[in-house]
Amino acid sequence: MIKDSIKLTGRLSIKKYDKDGKEIYSKEVPNLVVTSGKEYIAQRLVADPVIEDPSNPGQYISSTGPAKMGFMAVGDDASTSTVALTTLQNELARVAVTSAEPSGVSATFNATFGPNVATGALAEAGIFNVSGSSVISFDTDTNILDAPTSKFEQLPGHGLQTGDRVTYNDAGNPAVTGLDDGGTYYVIRLSDSEFQLAASESDALAGTFIEITGAAPGAGTTQKITAGTMLCRTTFPVINKSATESVAISWVITVG
Repeated sequence: MIKDSIKLTGRLSIKKYDKDGKEIYSKEVPNLVVTSGKEYIAQRLVADPVIEDPSNPGQYISSTGPAKMGFMAVGDDASTSTVALTTLQNELARVAVTSAEPSGVSATFNATFGPNVATGALAEAGIFNVSGSSVISFDTDTNILDAPTSKFEQLPGHGLQTGDRVTYNDAGNPAVTGLDDGGTYYVIRLSDSEFQLAASESDALAGTFIEITGAAPGAGTTQKITAGTMLCRTTFPVINKSATESVAISWVITVG
């Protein structure tokens, strides 16, 4: 079973310039992430983001930022985790957490996989901010329309919405020009079978898309767009779950 700890680190860079704009002082120092800052992060893990209503100061409304970590999934692949993973290796089922509570610098997530849910040899679990696995495989020859529209097409039921955060994976094939393998992008929904990608959430909401020019012919039919964010993944000794059994998971995430 993999056990790790979330760490927060950083460095402050400060520079001073003379009246002519010439740099005359430069210094870098590590920062201290204080307890209240870690508590804030733990709270955000279990709460949907909110912003102050610009038309009603003092009142808060839901923002379009990433949704809270409100879902847990299990799978049957026990292969080693890496920090670059965005999904489980082989997801069997995903459920909404039954509770998610912050306590100091930690957040606790609880979920139950009931009868007929995720049967088999369970060996991995993950926490997510979306309800479905949403892995979209595409063919660079048929599912991408080059500039100027630069859109992904012929992908019925993709389920993506404008502003959704996604990750692009080239699966070891030549990457789509304009995108980086492992890069994070934001969706501009055009229809239930078409979408474009933007460099930021604000660009997506404004309709400003990234210009893409596809990839070399035959570049791959297994390239992927993965929606949502995985907070963490762990493997554990195999639990054989029958259709009549339930499995309950309580997962504590500590910041720092």
